[in-house]
Amino acid sequence: MESDICIIGAGPAGMMAACFAAGGSKKILIIESNTTAGRKLLLTGGGRCNLTHTATTDEIIKAYKPFDRFVRHCIYEFPPHKLLQFFHCRGLETIEEADGCVFPKSQRASDVKQVLLDELKKPDIRILYGSKVQSVKKDEDTFIILSEKFKIAAKSLIIATGGVSWPQTGSTGDGCKFAQLFGHNIIEPKACLVPLVTQEILCSYLAGIGIENVRISCKINGKKISSPGPMIFTHNGIGGPAVLDLSRLITDQLGKNHKAELSIDLLPDITEQQLDKKLTENFTQYPKRNIASVIAQYVPKALAEIICGAGGFADTAAGQLTKKDRKMLIEKLKSFRLTVLSAEPIEKATVTRGGVDIAQIDPKTMQSRLCSGLFFTGEVINVDGPCGGYNLQFAFSSGFLAGKSAVELLR
Repeated sequence: MESDICIIGAGPAGMMAACFAAGGSKKILIIESNTTAGRKLLLTGGGRCNLTHTATTDEIIKAYKPFDRFVRHCIYEFPPHKLLQFFHCRGLETIEEADGCVFPKSQRASDVKQVLLDELKKPDIRILYGSKVQSVKKDEDTFIILSEKFKIAAKSLIIATGGVSWPQTGSTGDGCKFAQLFGHNIIEPKACLVPLVTQEILCSYLAGIGIENVRISCKINGKKISSPGPMIFTHNGIGGPAVLDLSRLITDQLGKNHKAELSIDLLPDITEQQLDKKLTENFTQYPKRNIASVIAQYVPKALAEIICGAGGFADTAAGQLTKKDRKMLIEKLKSFRLTVLSAEPIEKATVTRGGVDIAQIDPKTMQSRLCSGLFFTGEVINVDGPCGGYNLQFAFSSGFLAGKSAVELLR
């Protein structure tokens, strides 16, 4: 088989690359190892698909640090408003949530996938499903892509295979292996946006309990970092958006004999002074109730019981709490301490950190600096962003740029 542009991977980046490579006289061939496209896309945003974020383009670019300089051009070329225009023009309505996350109005990731699949029905695009690429090489000006079933000759090759997180969706790291065949350096893949494992066993007793808004802080190399948002206790630690965003900043520092001491503000929207006043009023109003039942209006009851038990006043009536104990209680609510031992395995990570070295990719085209006609897009590249639609935005923007650039090169 022959094609002008061959794309390995039918995830969001690969499908978007095909959308913008098509439309002319070029033959586009997508190779997907799964029997369907966009398997990981269907899992994003809890199955709702957080497409992008409402932050300004500059704010979005800044959020990708330390990869902000690399992503700048592709995000400017295909920013959130153009991405949303792409989907809106094809009938997909979206909604913006209070935290800036953008979802399809239907709350179904499958609707996002269907828009992309409908766009890939153009006559110059063909998708080969259930086809796992075994090797790639370049013979003079032609890329040769081999599997057990076929041999493809292509003028340009776009690698859009994703990272190694969520391997059940087909992300097995093949793209990095292919990149190495062309001399590319691979940054070791690590877990990014991943739940954290804590030293304290109390988390197992609280597993499944979530808190809508916290602020988690810790110090790394003498610098204080923090992450706001929802969190949830797990069987061996903590998860949720606030934790995942924090993990992106600390997982590189975790390892053998390295721990992270966390301080969790369980009530970030109220100061210590305001909380002291409210609790004093509550305890005066309900003097015979135990402390845990009173503060259960602020945090989940099971957590309230653990906090009171740790403070030694689990059975104390509200009216008998001393000023010293009230101060201790406020401190625990405003600075709940946990010790992180490690991150969960990369298989449980939402996103992969690592991949093809960005120093060897032209950020203005997504083309390899080592091999003409070879392009990379999406999670196979060593780029990651925080929760909130940033990683899908990069997948779509880099896919757009790779597809567009591949066509321009052939011209």
